[in-house]
Amino acid sequence: MLLFVLILPVAFATAQSDGSARKKQKQAEKAKQEQIKKQMKADEIGRKRHLKLQSKDVKKRWKKNKRKYKHVDSFDRRPNFWQRIFPRKRPENR
Repeated sequence: MLLFVLILPVAFATAQSDGSARKKQKQAEKAKQEQIKKQMKADEIGRKRHLKLQSKDVKKRWKKNKRKYKHVDSFDRRPNFWQRIFPRKRPENR
């Protein structure tokens, strides 16, 4: 019984500190997520502003090139043994 009385206050003290630490950690994670969202929004606004500043000819060229070329993921991976010996040619920029 005496041992239980001595251990009980220690258990309550550690439980309370863990709760406040978890709460602070959650708040820090939430603030970090908000910062990431704000940064993404600022990047998007910057891209739109950059697009508005371009001339009509530049926008037309960008649109044509976007339709013309597609990103191919197979060129991003490290080629295997046979592909290193006999490499494929990349599409030419015209």
